[in-house]
Amino acid sequence: MASEAPPFWWEEPDWRALALAPLSAIYALAAGRRMRSAAREKMEAPVLCVGNFTVGGTGKTPVAIALARQARRMQLNPG
Repeated sequence: MASEAPPFWWEEPDWRALALAPLSAIYALAAGRRMRSAAREKMEAPVLCVGNFTVGGTGKTPVAIALARQARRMQLNPG
């Protein structure tokens, strides 16, 4: 499955994007601060994270399902 960048990525930003840019910067700073300050914990089992802040449509669920199936084939117990 090939993916291609949407055409609007190459367009000049309009007034709405420019108006929202300061909010985007504030969100980025807050998210970065939250990630840096998060408590770290040693886990007993390996942990695999699929995805990031993106919500919907990026393929996280199919990847997680494929990883779980492969783990079961390898006699592991994901969950």
